[in-house]
Amino acid sequence: MHFIKARTQSDNETALVTVFCAVWHRQNNKLELLKSHYINLRQQSVGVRIVYIFDNGDMPPEWLDADCYVFSQPLSIYEAWSAAVALSNSLFVMNLNMDDRLATNAVELLVGAACASSAGMVGGEWLVCFDNSHLDEPFKAPILTASEFAPDWPPKPRERLRLGSGTGERGTFGPATLWSPKMVGKYYPSYFGDGSLIRSVGDALFWHVFQQKNLKTVRLPLLIGKYFSSPSDQAEFRANQDNELYQRYGLSNLSFADRILGGEVPQLAFQAAR
Repeated sequence: MHFIKARTQSDNETALVTVFCAVWHRQNNKLELLKSHYINLRQQSVGVRIVYIFDNGDMPPEWLDADCYVFSQPLSIYEAWSAAVALSNSLFVMNLNMDDRLATNAVELLVGAACASSAGMVGGEWLVCFDNSHLDEPFKAPILTASEFAPDWPPKPRERLRLGSGTGERGTFGPATLWSPKMVGKYYPSYFGDGSLIRSVGDALFWHVFQQKNLKTVRLPLLIGKYFSSPSDQAEFRANQDNELYQRYGLSNLSFADRILGGEVPQLAFQAAR
C-alpha cells in the first residue's frame, strides 16, 4: 500500500483546527455528500484546514479545494481517521462524518472551550436527523432548548431528539469531537491486539485512551451539529466481532498513523495525468 497527496488546500495553512473526513470509495451519493460537506466546513466562522482521505485509488473531484490524500487500497474508517491525524499539523484536529453537519460556529465554540479549559478533547450535543434535509441548511449553534433525550439505540424517529453526548446522558462525546494530538499523540485506534481491524467501536476505544491518560475532557451542552441516524447505512450498526476481539486481544498500541509515520505505508510523488 502507498498514498499520494492529490490536492493541497489553497488557504488556512496556519489554522488552529484541521477537520477531516473519510471518503469511502463505495459511499452512496458520494459526490453530492462531499460537496455539501465541504460547503459546510467552508461556512465555519473560523478558518479550518480541511483534509479528505480517499481510499482504493479513488481520486478527488477537480473542484475540491482541500488537502486530499489518496490511498491505493481500501481503508477502514478508523484507518482513514488515523491517517488524517498523522498527516495533520494543526494544534487541534476534528473528525466530521460525510453525512453529519456542523453549526456554522461549531468549530469556534469547540476550540474556544478547549483553549479556555486546557482540555485534551471537547465534544458537544447533536440533533438527531433521520433524512437528508439537514445536509444543505446552514444553522448556528443554539443553547440546548426545545429538545428531548431518549436512550433508545439505534435512535427511534421523533421530533427534536438530541443525542445526549453534550449533556452526558448517553455517556459518549458525540459523533465528532475536537482534540489535541500533542496531548494524546498522533494516534487513532485502528487495530486490536491481534492486528485485526476495528470496525465500529473506535470512538469508544479512543475515549478510553483519554481516560487512561487522565487527560481532561469537556462536554458542551450546546447543539453544535446535526447527526444522521440510519442503522442500515452506518458502520457502527453493522454486524462484526469488535467486542469479542477487544475482550480477547485488547487494543493495539500501534495505529495506522504509526505505519504512515514509520514509512511502512509510503507517500509517493503525485503525477497528474497528461
